[in-house]
Formats: sequence, structure tokens, C-alpha cells
Amino acid sequence: MKPEQVTKVAVIGAGTMGHGIAQTFALAGYQVSMNARHETSLSAATAKIRSNLEAMQKNGIAPEGSVDKVFQNLKTTTDRPSAVKEADFVIESATEDPVVKKEIFGELAKECADQAILSTNTSSISVSEMTAGVKNGFRCVGMHWWNPPHLMPLVEIVKTEATSDETIETTRVITRRLGKFPVVCKDHPGFLGVRLQNSIVVEGARMLQEGLASAEDIDTAVKLTLGLRLPIMGPLRLVDLGGMDVFVGAYDYLGSKLGEKYGPPDIMRDLLKQGRLGIKKGGGFYSYTPEEIAKILKERDEWLTQKVKELKSKTQ
Repeated sequence: MKPEQVTKVAVIGAGTMGHGIAQTFALAGYQVSMNARHETSLSAATAKIRSNLEAMQKNGIAPEGSVDKVFQNLKTTTDRPSAVKEADFVIESATEDPVVKKEIFGELAKECADQAILSTNTSSISVSEMTAGVKNGFRCVGMHWWNPPHLMPLVEIVKTEATSDETIETTRVITRRLGKFPVVCKDHPGFLGVRLQNSIVVEGARMLQEGLASAEDIDTAVKLTLGLRLPIMGPLRLVDLGGMDVFVGAYDYLGSKLGEKYGPPDIMRDLLKQGRLGIKKGGGFYSYTPEEIAKILKERDEWLTQKVKELKSKTQ
């Protein structure tokens, strides 16, 4: 299935995630059929979509007329076979239960056209396990939308061993057309975002448990350091800017005091041995030209300056 062949979309589930996903596709111009088991669920979902769009228009992140556009493109039904019969792209967004999802996928494979792409919105469940045995497994793919899906910009595209490159590329192109930012990863627990988030959440809770600081001070420490720097850089570029040697040295110390899992992974030690110290040597996790370094530092400083201004205005 090529991106240009995708015009009709079915969303299975109208709850917390499903209604926002359906809204996003309809706003982008796709013909969307949103399915749920009960009319009450669909009525609640359409009310939420209307409220979402009105708020987005008010805040300037959706154009005027978005409500009319979405409801012209969106249909709702409790009849799943009719919802997916003519769909080119299907998003299963049912409850986060592997047994339920696997059952739904097995049924979708029979109800959908053979060439339709079948995707599942999940934050951590194995896509491979969920889609095992599905006819034409090359068309199955994971899509981890973040909550709220109509606002959060990232969509993780999850590739199983069976997923074809064409399916990945079509899903990536469609995600961009929705105004979202796709990242692709192999199927593994937690994918990218949840696994990264897990490391921060668990460590924060562990520090609270150890009595190192209050919950408020731990949260403030994250918001005013990682929360300011990571959005503009990401964790690996952060190392490149700070220096691979600096981070390896610091993490070696942490590893010696707190346990091996706090030490640097082999990839960081290998890069250090290769002399890839980050921007000061032209490359670390990334490679850089002098022009790229100047641009990155300029963007970082502009971002931080703006964020500091915002913080100061709140305290005045």
C-alpha cells in the first residue's frame, strides 16, 4: 500500500486515545470511520472531538472551520465489519490488554481488505505477539500515539520482523501528513519513549524512597534541568555538547558508588576510545561540521533564553 492510495481510515475504539486519533486523521482530510461497541461511547467521543477542536481553534493551533471539516470527514458506527470493509488504513486503539488486542487483530485480518495496513496503538505491548498469525503480516505495524493524541506531536512507528519496508514508509509518510513527527524503532518492550521515561520516573521514585529529597524538589530538579535542555537537544546530543569524556567519567563514578547499572554503556566507552568526544572534537554520537555546531549552540541558547524569560514572568 502506497501513501497516495490511503484515503479511507478506520479507527477501532473511541475512548481516551481513539477519538483523538480519529480527529487527527479527519482534520488532515482523510475519510474516517470511528468504531466502538456502544452508541453512548461514540456520542461521548464526538462531544470530546468538538470540544478539542474548539479549544484548538481558540488557541490558534487549528484553523477556523476545523469543526465542520472534521465532522464532514468523520462517520461513527458500532458495526466494525462495515467500518473496516473499505478502509485502506486501520488503527486499533482498544484497551491496553494484549489478549483483547490479539483477538481484535485476528478478526480484523478477516474483515479488512487483504492489502489494508493494520496498525495498533499501544504504548508497550509487543506488536509481534499481537499480530502473530495475522494473514499478510507484512502489513502489520505498531503506532504508539502519546496522550492526548490530537496535541502530542510524536508517533512511534514499531517494526516487527514481518513488517515490510513499504508498510513502514507508508505509515511514516502518513504520519507526517497528519502534522506529526514519526520515529521508527524495532519491536521491544517500551519502544523508545516509554523506556526513556521509565528511567527518569523510576529513578525519581527511588530517590524519594531513599529520602534524598521531597517529591516537589525532585520534580523541580527535573523541570529546571532536563526539562529545559532535553526538549531542544535529546539525551545523546546532550552528551555530545557536554563531552563524552565528561559523561563517561561521571558515570564511572556513579557506577562505582551506586552499582554497575549506573555506569556508562559500552558504546560510550568505545566512542571515547575512538576520540569521539562530542562537539569539541567534531563528533560523538553524531558527526558535526563547524557550521552545524554553531547552529546547534545558537538554537540551544535561544531556547533557554526564552524558557528563562517565561519562568521569570511566572515568578514576578
